[in-house]
Amino acid sequence: MRRAAALLVFAACGAACAAEPPSPFGPPARIALGDSRQPEAVAAGDFDRDGHVDLVVGSEGAADVTVLLGDGHGGFRVGRSFPAGPHPTEIFVADFDHDGLPDLAIANHETSTVTILLGDGKGGFRPGPGSPLSVRSTPHPHTIDGCDANGDGNLDLVIDSWGENRLTLLLGDGKGGFQAPGTPIEVGRKPYRNLKLRDVDGDGRCDIVAPSYGSGVVTVLRGDGHGGFRAGDPIPAGPAPFTVDVADLNRDGKPDLAFSNYSGQLTDPSDDAITFLLGDGKGGFRPGPRIPTGGAPFQLAAGDIDGDGYADVATADYGGSDLTVALGGPDGLAPTRTFRVALPSKPQRVLLVDVNGDGRADAVVLSPEAHAVLVLLAKS
Repeated sequence: MRRAAALLVFAACGAACAAEPPSPFGPPARIALGDSRQPEAVAAGDFDRDGHVDLVVGSEGAADVTVLLGDGHGGFRVGRSFPAGPHPTEIFVADFDHDGLPDLAIANHETSTVTILLGDGKGGFRPGPGSPLSVRSTPHPHTIDGCDANGDGNLDLVIDSWGENRLTLLLGDGKGGFQAPGTPIEVGRKPYRNLKLRDVDGDGRCDIVAPSYGSGVVTVLRGDGHGGFRAGDPIPAGPAPFTVDVADLNRDGKPDLAFSNYSGQLTDPSDDAITFLLGDGKGGFRPGPRIPTGGAPFQLAAGDIDGDGYADVATADYGGSDLTVALGGPDGLAPTRTFRVALPSKPQRVLLVDVNGDGRADAVVLSPEAHAVLVLLAKS
């Protein structure tokens, strides 16, 4: 039974809220990374083949990724760190060379490069062929994701080039290498700040979901399975859609979209919200109600926090030192199923992933100012 029914809920998440319901998470466990590391990117995978979820964290300052090895119960041990290029801002995890081991593709903010690291299955990584890759990205990549775009059985990568209203496709060779600088994909409006590659129209081919921060829209580019993508009409996604995730919010078996709306200015909370669009499984979407958040929802992630089969979402509210959690239901998200989770330091990123194997998504939070990772286990 949904825990929200027993919670003191409220109609909006604004400052006027008189009381907060109990958190769906336990207290945060802090993992210190050292004063030289300001964590800004995180992804999950089993990097040492022990069957437990591990984390990899990209840090500005140290320009590296640090492996956090999971014990299967929600605890982590700090492993080794590996050079990852300047300002690793987003990480995509997948097997690029068909050896059954997870590898990393890292978008390097402030330079037009992508760093490829191939995993050894023991918690270690080595540079991939030609890494770092000089890529077509103006001014530099902010985001990266992957899929088999051309149907050859090899994973490919897509990054943004928002300064020229385009994305860039990097075709993989199945050996850990990618064709750089890449092939441009026309979007028609600035694709900033991140993107997702998923099959949103049910044809078995990966599509691209690309928010346009300055235009208040999202563009869905449908893949043809041969490496080509065609942009559809822009879909309203609320003011300043900053980040996006794809998940089934209403448990109808069709992918939905959720966005964090953020002006980019801590002093301007007017855009701060979650916007969600319910999918019809054919590439069409209809909007749900706007969900208020804490201040400056810098990033959004989706996952099933309460284990009821509905995807939930959380935003990292950098301006308010908390998470906003919105629980999914038959109607998607709703303000009455939305509440805040206080944190001891400002969050910049959040990842929802089950780190202890109980079937519920836990929250992994990055706090650059604290030089730390926070892990919050979902309550049973």
